[in-house]
Amino acid sequence: MKTGTIIAIVAIVLVGGCLYTHRRVIRALVKHEPMPKAPSWHVWVKQENKRE
Repeated sequence: MKTGTIIAIVAIVLVGGCLYTHRRVIRALVKHEPMPKAPSWHVWVKQENKRE
C-alpha cells in the first residue's frame, strides 16, 4: 500500500471514532435538544453538568 492510502485510512478511522464517541452530543445539536450530561472524568465541565 502507498503511504497516502494508509494515512487516509487512519484519518477516516479516527474521524469515525470521534463521531461515534460524540454521537449523543451531535444528535442533541441537530435536534435542538438539551445537551447530555458529561462523563465524570471531564474535569473542565461544571459539576452540575456531569453524570454521577
